[in-house]
Amino acid sequence: MKVGICVPALGPYADRRAVHDFTIRAEAAGFDSLWVQEHFQWKAVPKTGYAGMAGVPMPTPYKNLLQPLELLSYCAAITEKVQLGTSILVTAYHRPLLLARRMATLDILSEGRALCGLGLGWMAEEYEHMDTPFERRGGRMTDFVKALKAAWLGDPVEYHGEFFDFGPCDSSPKPFQRRANGEPYVPILTGGGNPKSLARCAKYADGWNPAGMPASATADVRKTLDGMVAENGRSEKLPVYLRIFANPTMEGVAPWDGGFFGGISWHGGIDEMAKKTRECKDAGIDHIIIETNFWEANPDSATWPKHVDFFAPLVDLAHG
Repeated sequence: MKVGICVPALGPYADRRAVHDFTIRAEAAGFDSLWVQEHFQWKAVPKTGYAGMAGVPMPTPYKNLLQPLELLSYCAAITEKVQLGTSILVTAYHRPLLLARRMATLDILSEGRALCGLGLGWMAEEYEHMDTPFERRGGRMTDFVKALKAAWLGDPVEYHGEFFDFGPCDSSPKPFQRRANGEPYVPILTGGGNPKSLARCAKYADGWNPAGMPASATADVRKTLDGMVAENGRSEKLPVYLRIFANPTMEGVAPWDGGFFGGISWHGGIDEMAKKTRECKDAGIDHIIIETNFWEANPDSATWPKHVDFFAPLVDLAHG
């Protein structure tokens, strides 16, 4: 099993020094991947409620959020091996041809280390700002994924779908990575556990990226996903990238209840974290992603690199 960790991106202490030292230390410690996420508005109580739950306020770390592809480009420049993933980019904020070039650029500059996690998002205000129909977000995302994959093929490219229409035109550069048949691509990951999300993943994605699920539940849903993948005539199972919300007990930092994510977070010291890691490994999960951007107990930017030190023992455990 592989282990990723989310780069400092949210909250008041996600500054250049925190990102630099955290990233360098994470690669040196053997972490397999670095991850970022995306939003561009903070509202105390959004129309839809946080994560689509009516009346639920947004976590305060969202008030400050470094933007994802710019952040990963910086990480690419100071690393050599670690993969660079988005968990997630919200398709509502993008157009396929432009994102195809931006992801290809990251993939070229990192020499094939990019992972493109995509999702629906949940914030109606951000959809409105982007002139994107919130009520049709599922169908638009499916069309987006199909168009994005078409844009990475050899020039001239074209796509004619329900929401997106382009070409024939040249649109380069192409990604550094190649499929077995030679086609350029960046692996696309999608999340969600409802039937429509799983069906989209099974038909079009290269991996499944759920968040906040227990290991046993993830394994159960994966069985359903595997069946859908087979029904689509695909022979290989999709790898699972499970994003973990963590609330560590770190020396010198006052304990915290975990806030919104308290009920689904991994809590405690490294022994408790190791137990959860073994559960994921035993459940056949391919890749866990440790998320501490919502850990509001974080006292300053100098503490961010210490997250790497705290979780580093999990790397050997997962790899062994």
